[in-house]
Amino acid sequence: MAATNPTFADIVQLLQTLTGSDPNLDANSPHGAFWNQSYPAFMAQTTDAWGVPGNLVVTGNPKTSNLFLALAGSGPFSQLQMPDRADPNGRFATATELQLVSTWITNGCPQ
Repeated sequence: MAATNPTFADIVQLLQTLTGSDPNLDANSPHGAFWNQSYPAFMAQTTDAWGVPGNLVVTGNPKTSNLFLALAGSGPFSQLQMPDRADPNGRFATATELQLVSTWITNGCPQ
């Protein structure tokens, strides 16, 4: 992962790593593996159907991007930090990984 100039591929790789290939991320979960889609579809994703209104990503602003908030366990996700801790293969993002996501969003979400 390119920490100084992360791309969408870096974010997808991070999300796959954090979820540990969670078998519960299927059609029955609230959102499934939402990163397994095209870049335009990912960027257009909202989180309203997941119980938190807003956009998954707000280009240029990690503090209002639900992706960053969910990974950080802050804002409306203070009790819903991603990934779900019920998954024995998943783990929370480290400070370095959160910085990677923040940098990607701040840099305009390069593809």
